[in-house]
Amino acid sequence: MTTETTETTATPEQADQALMALLTPPFPENPFPLYETLRSVNRVHPSAQLGLWALSGYDEVTEFLRLPDVKSGARAAALRRPDWADHLSLRMYLNTMVTLNQPDHGRIRGMASRVFTPKAIKKMQPVVERLTDGLIDGLVERSAGGEPVDLVDLLAMPFPVAVISEMLGLPFEDGKRLWLLADDWSRVFSGIYLDEDLVRADAAAEELTGYFGELIARRRTDPRDDLLSNMVQAADGGRLDEDELIALILFLFTAGFAATTNLIATGVLALMDHQDELTRWREDKSITDSAVEELLRHTTHTTAASRVTPRPITIAGTEIPEGVLVLTLLAAANRDPARFPDPHRLDLTRDNGPHLSFSAGAHYCFGGSLARMEGADLFPKLIDTFPKIELAGTPERRDIMGLTGYATLPLALTR
Repeated sequence: MTTETTETTATPEQADQALMALLTPPFPENPFPLYETLRSVNRVHPSAQLGLWALSGYDEVTEFLRLPDVKSGARAAALRRPDWADHLSLRMYLNTMVTLNQPDHGRIRGMASRVFTPKAIKKMQPVVERLTDGLIDGLVERSAGGEPVDLVDLLAMPFPVAVISEMLGLPFEDGKRLWLLADDWSRVFSGIYLDEDLVRADAAAEELTGYFGELIARRRTDPRDDLLSNMVQAADGGRLDEDELIALILFLFTAGFAATTNLIATGVLALMDHQDELTRWREDKSITDSAVEELLRHTTHTTAASRVTPRPITIAGTEIPEGVLVLTLLAAANRDPARFPDPHRLDLTRDNGPHLSFSAGAHYCFGGSLARMEGADLFPKLIDTFPKIELAGTPERRDIMGLTGYATLPLALTR
């Protein structure tokens, strides 16, 4: 969706209303006017009404996220529930890297980084190419005769799930079920969810824990030459307890597919909405690397990250007190006109510096290199195979705070 808006001046009350709309289900399909309202009032906005601060400018978000001692806001949000220990989904989430502070964060991240080393990513290139070719062949077959296809079900989900499953040593035949369960579990990650979301997340966590517990037990008795066996051995060596091991494996699985799944669906929609850029890419594949970066910036699959200040911190001349929740709006920063001129326009050769779609600082998403490689292989093949890509129904959005994505994307694909 093209968003033609300009920065305007609003009141602090309107900024609070915009922030409330961003944090209240159902979440807005087009949040960018709300981000602009916030920026026009204060790029470092204190909301007494909501009890938090919101950062919406690129420089402000980047500076804050790179501070070495800020604490996880996701952890603080989960712990706000007095009954958090009664919910398996929250207990599991509190063992994942995104919620941990130092020194635990560094210890767990050090183990996780073994999965996404440059060598490991490069090793997956032939696998990525093979999977892309096979899934696009499947799309050709399924879309023959004008039959509508769901791009999420047939490509955006199975492609990255197959890649990360092979990297970790997980059975791919279990991938789709695990993807659905992980999606339900992720509904509690932002700290803003409905009661029914928590029920679904707890049920998913129960099934996921059982599945990975059995898989870990099998690797203990029958180790293989894969990363899953390596992590089990590290845990048995005392570097992880059992809950941390399950949380790490599940988080790596989720991190391995989430960015690419959302990038494929939102990226295709963005290209359909900017036909001139779609044609440009079809005619010049040399722009592929910058095109993938621009799709990542433009769509921003993870829209926000939260932190807690460990001390008074000054950002852009404004002091943020100690012990307050700070919401860094990554999607707003990625459309900040002070950093990205004409920010709502998709420009596949844009060169305005790095985006924040994988966050920044200690919690920078190291799965970004895998998502980039997958996108660089898949998009050129997809747009060349199908010269005509059209909607064949209404896409179903994933209504989860902090995430941009689709549960379904019905398309008509013509060769």
